[in-house]
Amino acid sequence: MSKIQELYKQAKDKANEAKALAMGEVFDEATQVKSDGLLAESQRLRNQANTLKASQAIIDEAGQVVMPAALPMGAEGDLPPGGADELKAALNAIRYGEEDPLMAKAMTEIYGGDYRQKMWDQDRAFAGYLRTNRFDPILRKQFWPTDAVKSMLREGLMVAEIKATMIEGQDTLGGAAVPPQRAAGILARLPGLTAVRGGGALVVDTASNMIEWLKLTGGGSQYPTAMRGLWGTEVQSPTADDFTVGLEQIPVHTYTYKVPFSQSLIEDASNLLDIFFNLVTDTLAIDEDAAFLVGDGAGKPRGILPSSTNADSLAEKSSGVADALEISTVKGLRRQVASQYRAPGRASWIGESATAEVIECWQDGIGRFYFEYLDEGERFLRSPWRESESMPTIAANAYPLIFGDLSGYAIVQRLGLSVVRFQDSNTGINKVEFHIRRRIGGKVVEPWKLAVAKCAE
Repeated sequence: MSKIQELYKQAKDKANEAKALAMGEVFDEATQVKSDGLLAESQRLRNQANTLKASQAIIDEAGQVVMPAALPMGAEGDLPPGGADELKAALNAIRYGEEDPLMAKAMTEIYGGDYRQKMWDQDRAFAGYLRTNRFDPILRKQFWPTDAVKSMLREGLMVAEIKATMIEGQDTLGGAAVPPQRAAGILARLPGLTAVRGGGALVVDTASNMIEWLKLTGGGSQYPTAMRGLWGTEVQSPTADDFTVGLEQIPVHTYTYKVPFSQSLIEDASNLLDIFFNLVTDTLAIDEDAAFLVGDGAGKPRGILPSSTNADSLAEKSSGVADALEISTVKGLRRQVASQYRAPGRASWIGESATAEVIECWQDGIGRFYFEYLDEGERFLRSPWRESESMPTIAANAYPLIFGDLSGYAIVQRLGLSVVRFQDSNTGINKVEFHIRRRIGGKVVEPWKLAVAKCAE
């Protein structure tokens, strides 16, 4: 075997070894580093073989270039035509799945080059930042996941405008920008952990600090406004009794919290990223749900029940008994929402666990329970039951129950999530703190879709 053939064979073996690692059952950070190293070595050997092959060309007496005899079939191995670069693209397909050719063109235009490799590099750099506080410049860039970019394009944004939103994480968010696939994973899990978002609240992604919402007033009954049509001849003018249109601003607030870790856990845990993001998601879900339900709007989202009161004058049904919630009140609450908004698949109930316990204990005149169990997702009076400990408790003058179509509540979230790592005398011995920063807002935008139950005074 010639030297050239030997180099091509070595390049092939290295590439095959990298491919086998990528397709294995476990593909963690350490495996990724090893796979990338093998690909780099494969490309180096291939380049060396190509250089050596070219140098063997000789020039005959007539000045003609004469190449050596062709190598035997398969001597260069069975690497793809693009060599290690094409194999790397194949590995990205294994990691992320096949990409949409049209979206690939758009993403390449926005981020340049191999955008999926850049995202993977950011993920690896983020893991290094958590473990060692080593800050890679790639963590300054806030990449958007493919789905977010697709949504922006569908909403009419141009590529140049999307590029402008790819902000510097250090300046705008502070700290290290969370890799897009990790941030997308957090958002994907949130609906299953929350009552408002999980119940179908309207979610608006934005790259600005505020959105303006079209506000309609003057409604009643099944109509969201006082605008009505008029049957008759073509010369009649329809009415618009006290119908008004305005713009209501929904600001995006800053949300921060910290996640403490022991130094030993950071050093020893092979699945550090999974542990970290599980903690982040759980805390984020609890905090945002509390704000969407009872937030007062001061530096945080304005909830459905601001400060646990009916401050936005939603339709309500009052109980006839102080400090209690009766079945007649709850049944009547359904009728406070127009029929199209309480249709199956649209409306939900939200209450705390103690409220569910009261409902489970309701009995008829001969001691039979009306409802055996009331668990998350169970249908209660034809609509799903959703639970949150942030809801008010049954008490005099309290609002322990919400019913309605939760798309009447808008969640405004700014794209991007950042983390800052701290380890100093303030964090304590053998402790590391990670401070999470996010931008999010919320407000009731269609109040006619929601109603609340009120306990008597």
